[in-house]
Amino acid sequence: MRRRRFTVPGWLRPAVTAVRGGLRTVWRSLWLPLWRRSSGRTPTGTRRHTAPFMFSRMLLLPALSLTVLALAGTAYLDVHGRTEQLRERYAPALVELAHARTSLELADDEAALRLGRGRAAPPPQTDLVRLGEKYPSLLTEAAQSLNNAAQTKALRTDQEQEVRVVSGLVVAYDSWIGWADSHHKNAALRNAGLEYARSLLRDTGSPDEPTAVINRILALEDELEGDIAELSGWTSLSAVTASAALLTALLFAFVVVGTLDFVRAQLRVHPWLLTLYALPVPLVLGVLLLGGLGQQHAQREVRRAGTQLAAVQATPGADPRIESLDEQLAVDLRGTHPGAWVLAAELSLAVGAVGAVAGGFTLFHYGRRHLQIFWRTP
Repeated sequence: MRRRRFTVPGWLRPAVTAVRGGLRTVWRSLWLPLWRRSSGRTPTGTRRHTAPFMFSRMLLLPALSLTVLALAGTAYLDVHGRTEQLRERYAPALVELAHARTSLELADDEAALRLGRGRAAPPPQTDLVRLGEKYPSLLTEAAQSLNNAAQTKALRTDQEQEVRVVSGLVVAYDSWIGWADSHHKNAALRNAGLEYARSLLRDTGSPDEPTAVINRILALEDELEGDIAELSGWTSLSAVTASAALLTALLFAFVVVGTLDFVRAQLRVHPWLLTLYALPVPLVLGVLLLGGLGQQHAQREVRRAGTQLAAVQATPGADPRIESLDEQLAVDLRGTHPGAWVLAAELSLAVGAVGAVAGGFTLFHYGRRHLQIFWRTP
């Protein structure tokens, strides 16, 4: 049975002809001259002299290989450095701010319970236990969390100053709660102290210009989430270096194939050793690509945990919830293996650099007789 040949419909033929013409033009104007140059051919198709060609490739191939490694390594290390900042600085800062915010709100609820909610009189035991042990404990935890957040090095200078202002407001809030406690038998003075203390803690004004403690902490959390979003993903440095590494790698592969073709045709040897030394470049790119994907997955985990931490409400289970999110984030980051990929990246870059230098020496070995004759010729 005869096979029917596919016939292009008449209405599609002009487009097919145009595509074929475009491909021929690209091949003749770009790829054919590039292939001739990479394989040591002149525009007429004849081979170049062996010694100059081998000398140029002895320098060009290691240079291209090292350039690919340097660009790819820069892109990967940029992504890794930002992941490390998110893991070591920003995630702990968000945890501490969430602790401080919920502890302060719970402390305020405890103070209101001890001194009387609204216009209600304080419970009878206030004369004996006053504010009790829970309120000062929560306030101490909040102050310690604010101090820890300032020490994470995630905050900018203005943000550190904001934390100091918040710490000062917390001291003022505690002073007014103490004043209300000392006048707990006088309803007017007690309520005045409670209301002023609450105004220091919670702001009912414009959210764009927070003045109270809780609003300032919420604003800091929003700013840190914005910083985390900027540090995640591709930056201009990583995007430019990764793109340049890919283009240089394509050029490197083209030059390697042309050099192998020249060596086999002119020197009559099988350049398997040169092929072996060229292989680390694509292998390194593969390792760095997988490592970069792992680092970006870790960045997404930090962003997700930051959103969940900012959403934690001040309830009796807030502290366990924050600790659970912190532990889960640590488990998720270990699951992405960002640290292990750093070691793999460093080892692969070292192997690639050794392969680049060895490839240059291999080319010198292949063409050493021709080079000796070329250099001795006056």
